Amino acid sequence: MHMHMRVRVHHWVIWWVCLGVVCGVVALVNIFMRDLPRSQERVVLLIGALNWLVGGVFCYGFGGIKVEELPGPHHHMEASAASTRANPSPRISG
Repeated sequence: MHMHMRVRVHHWVIWWVCLGVVCGVVALVNIFMRDLPRSQERVVLLIGALNWLVGGVFCYGFGGIKVEELPGPHHHMEASAASTRANPSPRISG
C-alpha cells in the first residue's frame, strides 16, 4: 500500500535554509582558508549550529513545515462506496 504525502513549506523557511547554507559556506571558507585560532573556529561553528537549531525550533513552533497525508485512490473508492450505501438512490414509482 502506498501512502501519498504532501509537504507544505512556508517561504520564510526556504529563506532561513538559504541563509544557513550561505553562512555555512562562508564559515567553512574562513576556517579552511585562514589561520584562525581554535577558539575562533569553535565560535564560528557554534554560531552555525545555533542557526540551524533556532531555525528548527521556529519551523516546528510556528508550523513552517506541514506534512499532510493525502487520501489515495483506494481511500477514495472506500469513501464513495460508503456514501452510496448510506444514501441509496431514490426509487421512482410511477
